[in-house]
Amino acid sequence: MKQITTLVIALASGVMPLFADHHELPKPDKDGWITLFNGKDLAGWDGNPDIWRIKDGYISGHIARLQGGNTFLIYKHPLANFELEAEWILVDGKGNSGIQIRSKQSANGANKWVVSGYQADIGNGWYGKLYEEKGRGLLAGKYKNKPTIKKDNGWNKYRITANGSKLTQELNGVVAIEFDDKDAKKAAKEGIIALQYHSPGGFEVRFRNIRIKLLK
Repeated sequence: MKQITTLVIALASGVMPLFADHHELPKPDKDGWITLFNGKDLAGWDGNPDIWRIKDGYISGHIARLQGGNTFLIYKHPLANFELEAEWILVDGKGNSGIQIRSKQSANGANKWVVSGYQADIGNGWYGKLYEEKGRGLLAGKYKNKPTIKKDNGWNKYRITANGSKLTQELNGVVAIEFDDKDAKKAAKEGIIALQYHSPGGFEVRFRNIRIKLLK
C-alpha cells in the first residue's frame, strides 16, 4: 500500500520515483547478512534472459554476440550504506564485467538494462579498480594493495564497503582501493546493485554467494 500511495503522489506531481517497483529485501541472518542470490533462481533480479541464467548454483552471464552496448543484471532495491560480498569468475580471463553499487537504471532503445554509477571492475588491467559507468570514468586506479587473481578459473571474492562518502574495495583478502568521493554534485548516496556484462560479448562471467549487510 505504501508503494502504491507513493506512486500515486508521484504521478500527480509529474515526477516518477526512481525505485517505485523496488524488490523487498530478504530477512537477514543472525549476523545481519542478507542473501541476494539464493542459488536456485533469479528472484529479485532483472536482466536480459538471453544472457543471464542459473548453472550449478551460480549466475552465468554469456552470449556469443552482444548488440546495443553493455547490459546488466539488476537487483531492484535502493541501498545506501552497506558491506557487499560476492564471488566471481571471469572464465579464462576473457571479457570484462563488474559489480555496480549505488547506481541508477536507464534504458537505451531495446536494451532496458542500462546502468550508470560506481563499479567495482572485473577485467584484465582493471581488477579491483573503481570505475564510474556512464559517468566520470576511472575514479580510483592506483592500488593501495595490488590484488592477486585466482588461476585456473578459481573463485575470486569482492568485499565492497560503501559508508557515507567513503568506498572501499577488498579483493581476495586485500584492500585494493579506498576512495572518498567528495564531489557534492556527482557522488551517489544510494542506488541499486547490478552485475555487468560488457559488449561485444563472446565470454562468460559467473557470480555466486552474493550477500549484503546494511550499515547504519
